[in-house]
Amino acid sequence: MKYVYFPSCNFTKALPEVSERIKAFLSARGVEVTGCCRLNHAALTPDCVALTICQTCRIIIEENCPGVRVMSVFEYLDGLDDFPFPDYGGEAITVQDCYRAREHAGEKAAVRSLLKKMNFQVIELPGRDEEVNFDGAWMFRPVMEGNRKLAPKTFGRIEKDLSPQSPEWIDRYLRDYCARFETNRVACYCNSCLGGLNQGLPEGKEAVHLARLLFPET
Repeated sequence: MKYVYFPSCNFTKALPEVSERIKAFLSARGVEVTGCCRLNHAALTPDCVALTICQTCRIIIEENCPGVRVMSVFEYLDGLDDFPFPDYGGEAITVQDCYRAREHAGEKAAVRSLLKKMNFQVIELPGRDEEVNFDGAWMFRPVMEGNRKLAPKTFGRIEKDLSPQSPEWIDRYLRDYCARFETNRVACYCNSCLGGLNQGLPEGKEAVHLARLLFPET
């Protein structure tokens, strides 16, 4: 079985130092680190397991490579017996799920497991899934044409849930949504969620990507 990691162009742009630490760690374990999913998914074969850190990467690979197993890098990390988990001293942190991960119970379970292994007190948002799933501003903009062409079936289904809105409307929505958080930090595992939380959270509260918690600067 060959593991191939897709580091996500957007994630790498947003958190370049964290991305480099992840790539170095995975490379040291024999995982092949590749490039952009749009180009490099074509090299995958049925004996590969594609590791993703981006919801869009996962969608593109799943639709174009039906014989390839695709899993979140967080599921991979959660399965390791020797990962050097940092200790966050019992800090309470709210976990924010991503709309595009709503059908991926394994990824959501791994996110919570990793937070607990880092000694966080995990706080869940109250409400039904449709009330607490989130995707930042992504839900209120049209699907990018390049994404639609690469994964027309999946993005065609997703598009029915999208509702394009003005920048002013989006800003109000994000601020109203983020008013529900009571912990000082909110953990997410999606690029769009991170951007939306950063835009909507009030002063004094911080959004943090799960990857940054797992691979802090030392």
